[in-house]
Amino acid sequence: MELFKEYITINFILILVAVVMYIYAIQKFHQHPRISTYSILIVSFALTLSVVEFLQDYFKIQGILSGTYVCAISGYTLRPICVYLFILMTYRGRKNRVFWLSIIPLALNFFVYLLGVFPATSHLVQHFEGGGSVPVRYIAGDSILHYFSHIVSLAYVIWLIYISISVLKFKHISHGLTILMLAFFVIISVVLESFFNKDGTLNLLNPTIAVSCMVYYLYLHIEQTQVDMLTGLFNRETYYHDLPRMEKSLTGIVQFDMNGLKFINDHYGHLEGDKAIHEIAFEISACCSKRMYAYRLGGDEFLVLVNDTKEEDVLKYIELVKRKISEMNYSCSIGYAYRSDKNISLETLFKESEKRMYEDKAEFYKDGKHERRKI
Repeated sequence: MELFKEYITINFILILVAVVMYIYAIQKFHQHPRISTYSILIVSFALTLSVVEFLQDYFKIQGILSGTYVCAISGYTLRPICVYLFILMTYRGRKNRVFWLSIIPLALNFFVYLLGVFPATSHLVQHFEGGGSVPVRYIAGDSILHYFSHIVSLAYVIWLIYISISVLKFKHISHGLTILMLAFFVIISVVLESFFNKDGTLNLLNPTIAVSCMVYYLYLHIEQTQVDMLTGLFNRETYYHDLPRMEKSLTGIVQFDMNGLKFINDHYGHLEGDKAIHEIAFEISACCSKRMYAYRLGGDEFLVLVNDTKEEDVLKYIELVKRKISEMNYSCSIGYAYRSDKNISLETLFKESEKRMYEDKAEFYKDGKHERRKI
C-alpha cells in the first residue's frame, strides 16, 4: 500500500491527464475512432512507462538485479514507442512502404538494450552492479549505443517536425504550428533526459507525451470548425469564410468531381469509397502551390481557389493532378475558369468552371462503360 501511495504521489499529474484522456477519447470514439484509438494507446504506454520507471527505482533500492534489468530494457523500449504513436496520431499522409519501414528502429532499439543483459556486451549499453542486500547501482555504457533510445526518439521527433512543415504547406497554419510546438516540448524532454540525467532519476518524456497528446486531441476538436476530418482539406464553412477575403486576389477556380464513386461504394463498400475520396483529396492538396487553397465542399466535390497565379501555372496544376489521380486508377472530372480581368464577377467565374467540369464528366461517361451516379 505504501508503494502504491508513493507511485500515485510521484505521477499524480500524469494519472490525472490519463483519466481525462480516457474519458474524453471514449466519449468521442464514434466521431474520431482513429485519433481516439491512438490517444488511448499513447496514454496507456505513458502510464506503463511510468510504472516501469517507478519499479526500476524500487528494484534498485531492494537489490533485485533481474527486476532492474527487465524494467531498464522495458523503459528504453517504451520511450521511442510513445513518440512513434504520437506521430501516427498526427500523420495524415499516405502510408507507403517507406512509412512502414519506419517501425524498424523500434525493433533495433529493443535488441540494442538487450545487449546489456550479456556480460560480453553490457559495457556497450549499460549494466548494473550490486544485488541482494546491496542496492543496485546503474553503470552507463561507454559507447554511443548507450544513447540509442534517445537517438531513435530524436529521429522520430525530427520526423514529427517534418510532418508539421508538411501541414503548413497545406495551408493549415494553426495545425502545423500546434504540432511544431508539441514537437519542441518533446525534444526538450528527450534532451534533458539524455544529457542531464546521469543518475537515471529524471523522467520527463512520458508525462510530456501524455500532455502533448491531450493538447493535440483538444486542438482537433477546435479545428473541426475549419477542416474536413476525412480528407484534411478545408471544409465548406471555411470556404464561405475565405471567398470574400480572397475576392480581389482571386485569379482562378478549379473544380473537381470524382467519377465512379457510386460504383466503388456499390461494389467494394463505403470504406473503399472513403479511401478513394481521401486519396484524391491528398493529391489535390499536395499539388497546390503556395497561392492555391483546396476545399472539400461535400461528398466527392472539391474546389481550389487560385490567387495571383498565371493561367499556364493553373493548367500545369490541373495536368499534374490528373496524372497523379490516374496513377491511382481513379478518375475526376475537372473544370476551371481563369480571371484575367478583375471586372469578371465571381458568379461568371463559377459558372464557367462548373460548365467545363460537367463537359468533362459527360466525356467520361459517353462511352457507356461507366455507371453514372443516379441522383
